[in-house]
Amino acid sequence: MSLFSRRPAETPSGPFRFRISGIYQIPTRGVVVTGTVTDGTVQVGANAVVRLPGGVREVVVTRIETARRKRPSAEAGAEAGLYLSGLRTADIPTVPGGDGRQQDNTGLDGVEVTSA
Repeated sequence: MSLFSRRPAETPSGPFRFRISGIYQIPTRGVVVTGTVTDGTVQVGANAVVRLPGGVREVVVTRIETARRKRPSAEAGAEAGLYLSGLRTADIPTVPGGDGRQQDNTGLDGVEVTSA
């Protein structure tokens, strides 16, 4: 091994916990939750569960953004946006407003996403 050889970065694995502070529907992307990784490391492709008030929903993390940049993972303490496959627009709480009902972006505040 030479002095300048690159070793592949170790990918952290194990359980993670993410606390939601906001939830949004992004056209052509799907549902994204914002919040903080409270334990462990979350990675793109991770199987997870969202503990919704109406029950548990199984999801897959399809994209992670921190500081408006796409990332392969986010570690404990990081504020991030997680794009989740398996979470539907119907899962986002609504409130009266406008000409009918509108999304309550803080309706899932405090709900956790955890590794499956």
